[in-house]
Order: sequence, then C-alpha cells, then structure tokens
Amino acid sequence: MKEKKPRRKSFVWGAGLLAIGACIGAAALYGTQWSLKATSTNEFCVSCHSMDVPYEEWQGTNHFANAKGIQAGCADCHIPHEGFAYLEKKMTSGISDVIAEMRGGISDADAYEQKRAEMAKKVWAEMEANDSRTCRSCHNSEHWDLYEQSPKAASEHRSMADSGDTCISCHRGIAHFPPDLGDEAKAASGKLSQLAANLPKSPDTLYPIRQHALFEHRDDNAPMARILPSTPLDILEQDGDWRQVRLKGYQPPDADRVLYRHPGKRILSASIADAGQQRLSVEADDNDAGWKHAQLTGWVQPDAMVADAQAIWDYGEELNNAYCGSCHSVKGPKDYTANQWPSMVDAYADRTSISDDDKALLTFYLQIHANDMPKQETH
Repeated sequence: MKEKKPRRKSFVWGAGLLAIGACIGAAALYGTQWSLKATSTNEFCVSCHSMDVPYEEWQGTNHFANAKGIQAGCADCHIPHEGFAYLEKKMTSGISDVIAEMRGGISDADAYEQKRAEMAKKVWAEMEANDSRTCRSCHNSEHWDLYEQSPKAASEHRSMADSGDTCISCHRGIAHFPPDLGDEAKAASGKLSQLAANLPKSPDTLYPIRQHALFEHRDDNAPMARILPSTPLDILEQDGDWRQVRLKGYQPPDADRVLYRHPGKRILSASIADAGQQRLSVEADDNDAGWKHAQLTGWVQPDAMVADAQAIWDYGEELNNAYCGSCHSVKGPKDYTANQWPSMVDAYADRTSISDDDKALLTFYLQIHANDMPKQETH
C-alpha cells in the first residue's frame, strides 16, 4: 500500500505565502495611505514653483489665518474628502498637474496671470457641479446659526435652496484673487466699434453706444439735450454728416428735465436742457401714474452709433459675464426689475475696472432685459 505524503509541509508553505501576501498588502495599503496623505499637505502642494502666486494670495485670506485658528488648506478646498471622489481627484487632477509642471506650463507669475481665468473657470464649474462639496465639509448649512450672521448673509443663505445657488456662486474671491475677464469684453468692444464705423448709409433707426449731444440746429454750440446710450433715434432727414432724429420717451409728473424709456421704469433716455424744454412735445398718456409721453426733434452727428440694438445687447452680455462673473456667478437680467438694476450695478461696479461708458451700457442692457420689461422694448 502506497504511503501518503504528509500535509504539514504544504500547510506551512501555504500559511507562509498567505502571511507574506498579507504583509505585502498591508505595506501597499499603508504606502498608498501615506502617499495620499503626504501629497495632500500644503507643503507638497506649494512645492512647485507654479504655486508661488496662489500660495502668497492664500496667506492673505481668512482661510490662512483667523481669530478661531481654523485653517483651510489646498486639499481642504480642492480635493473631496471622502470616498471614490477623493481617489478620482487625486489620480486625475494630481497626475495632470504633475505632467503640466514637468512641461513648464506655468513658468512664472506672468504665465500664471495668462492662465488665471482658464483655471478659475474650471474650478468654479467643478464646484458648481458638485454643490461646493469641499466648502460644505467645513461650512455645514445644517449647523449655521443664521442669527449670528449679518442680515444680508442670512437672507442669501436662507434663499439658497430655492435659488439653486451654491457656495461658489457668491464666494469666488475667497482664497485667491479673481481673474480679470476684461480682455473678453475688449474683444466684444472691438466688434461693436467696427459696426459703428461701418454704419449703413440710410438706416431707419440709430442707437448710440455712448452719450451724444442733440442740437436744435446743425451749427449750434450748446446742445439742447444729452442722449444716453442705447436710446432709439428715428431718422427723419440726412444732411452730410448730420442726421435729424426724433427722440421719444416718457416723463413722470415730478421730472421735466429727463426722458425715460418706458412709463414707470427708471431707464433714462435723455437729460433735457432749457432750450430742449422749449421744444419738447408732451402729451398725456393713458396710465394711472400720471406719466406723459414726450418727444424731441433735433440734429446729431452719427459717430459711435449702430443701426442694430442687438449689437449693444450682445456687448452688454459680455460686460456682465466679464465684470460681474469674476466675483460671483453671473446674474441674468431677469433676476431683478428694471428699477432695481441701477443700484445693483452701482453697488459693485467700483470693485471692478469697468469704465463709466461700459458701466452705462451694462446698466441699460440689464434694465431693458429685466424681468418686468415687455419683450418689444429690447428693440
């Protein structure tokens, strides 16, 4: 009868291999955990020279130092804190950042500024898509004490669920300087200027892109009115470089030196001088508030005017995206009424580099397309 081989030796080998595998697995797990943690520290994130600029900006914010001693570092804001999303971000964004660094994509501060807008928009889009997940890991809305917040902040936070806004919608310049998106508006400005330079020979209506003087006669020195941008001017006659135009508008009971675009809406069309008041034609209008229909005829030189109002509105949209969208998500014209928009623009315009002329065009664009304006008023 054949003798059976002992099983002890096989068991020992199996147990040994299992132990070795367990050790290797534990070492790999520990190594992975250690590497993930090590590559998420502030020191690691700012070790690349391309991070010098954002690191210096971060040091000047409340996320770096504050009265409570709570610091939010690079990974706290830019990497999800849990689950597969954490690993996915580390593998995708981390590897792509390392490759970009090796290629020298951001070699100095000037190169960083050139890419600031592109990078900012990418981060904003990610945070909009994930409902500002990393922000909420510290700022948990379920534990807010709204009575300890300012009235404005409490009001905005209460409305977040209904408005669809998320943290990054309003807080874009928290840890880093927001990008200057003015170059995008400049490109649109060039297109608008080109349209003004190539004005059709006989348009029916003109729309100023900046303030214009309206004269009673072509050889006058003193204007009888100042026409505001985007105001429709009906062409009556053409004489060389001059156009006789008719300006229509409305006047409230308490103001006889201004014309408004629409009854009840504080959308300025023109300011009227003494000479203009004498030539102003005023008729009672069919409305309860006492607004009167008014019109004024005079002469203008059609420089800096376009024949299509849509060109002005396209530029206004670019201005809104460029100057308003760098600090918070862009609010569309329909978010407020025509009478609310001027104060909204005034409140924030000084925080940007927008010019006075562009500020006026932006205001008119938002007012004309406001949520309480009839659609035909956009033409």
